[in-house]
Order: sequence, then C-alpha cells, then structure tokens
Amino acid sequence: MRKLIIAMAITIGSILIDSSVLHAQSLKDGPLPIEEKSWSGFYVGAGGGFNSLVSEFEGKPGAAVASEPGATGAHASFDGLGSTGGFGTVVIGADYQFNARWVAGAFGEYDFEDIGSGASLDIPGIPLSARANVDVNGKVSVGARLGYLFSPDTLWYVAGGYSRVSLSDLTLDIIGTQPDISATVEMPSLSGAFIGAGAETRITEHLSLRAEYRYTDFGSGKVGLPTIDGTDLNDFVDVHIAPTMQEGRASLNCRF
Repeated sequence: MRKLIIAMAITIGSILIDSSVLHAQSLKDGPLPIEEKSWSGFYVGAGGGFNSLVSEFEGKPGAAVASEPGATGAHASFDGLGSTGGFGTVVIGADYQFNARWVAGAFGEYDFEDIGSGASLDIPGIPLSARANVDVNGKVSVGARLGYLFSPDTLWYVAGGYSRVSLSDLTLDIIGTQPDISATVEMPSLSGAFIGAGAETRITEHLSLRAEYRYTDFGSGKVGLPTIDGTDLNDFVDVHIAPTMQEGRASLNCRF
C-alpha cells in the first residue's frame, strides 16, 4: 500500500510539473491568438419593409393652347397624393473588410411592391383638370456601401446607388373637354438615385440581420397622353410625373 501511494504521488507530481512548464511556456510566447470573424465574402438574403410614395403630377398648357388668352404664363397647380404600402425584397451582395474597422461592399436588390398613388392637377385659365392613379409594380436597385465596425459583429454603414421603378398603366380622367375623357396611359419606367443609412449585425457565424432607412428620388418623366378621336391630348396639356420614395427595410442574410 505504501509503495502504491508513493507511486501515485510521483505520478501526480510529474503531471503538475509538466503543466507548470507548459503554462510558463505559453506565458513566454504570449496568449493564444483569437480567431477574428471577417466580413469579407458573398451573401444572399430576403426580407421586406414599408415605404411611402409621393407622385407629383404637374402640367402646363400644351402647344395648341399656349397662345390662347388666359393660357400664356399659366402655371399648373397640382396635388401630390402620398400613399404607403409594404414590399418584399431579395438581395445579393459582397463585402470586403480591408482593415480591422472598415468594410466596403456592393449589392443588388429586387423589391416586390404593393403600393399605389393618385393625384390631381388643375390648370387655371383654360379651364382643364385631370385625375390620375398609378401603382408601383416593382423596383430594382444596385448600390454600394461603406461601413464602420463598432464591434466585430456590428456594422454601421452609409449606402448609395441607382434605382429603377416600374409603374403600372396610369388611369387618367380629364375634365373640361367636350366631352370629358377617360383614358389609360402607358407609363414608362423611371430611374433615379438613392441614399441610405443602416446597421447590420451577425446573429450566428453565417446569418446576419440588416436594417436600413432609404430615400430615393426618381427624377421627372413626361407622361405620354393618348390620342382620342384624332385629337392628341399632348397638344393641350403637358404632364410630368415626379415620384419620390422613403422606405424602411430589413433583411436576413446568409453569408458565405
């Protein structure tokens, strides 16, 4: 029994000595390196959000009536009617972390919109008034972002880029002609620039949650009015549409 106890003591002492040597060696060489997560790589995601669209319609007398009394110098009054709705989105992108704190990236998105807008305009001096309604069918965006890592898992960023929106046919009612006119106008797609700011945080090694506020100005586009009974309505009124959009959006991204 005494020999057994002595043998166990020698064994335990040997283990303790070896552990002390290894610990001292680790202190000499410095702490073990901590593996850092990189934001570099590709990702795909899906999500949605809410947006607000304001479509401003403005007009002025067309060439056929511009010289008539009361039309010269007349300016169009308009009502920009805003509307809100939801949307779903799919996103694909890539990021590159070029130092410990800064990340740059590029992305593309397609939004499935459920939003519409209506407006009216009145041109004094003719008199002539119009009512119009238009819906948003979809929106495609490409952009870039630059972000700062406040922690290894949380990125705050600013973004900017280009968006192109597809509008439905515009339903137009013109009052003041003889007779009054109802028509459907084919709307062109409009494009413009957006700016935004947001944050993205990792919730697992491969999943991240992203939220962003964005403002888009689609510029102004001419509405091509139809020809009815041989009369080109563009000769009587020149109409433009200028939509802008604000949105809050979020997506869950899978990072590779």
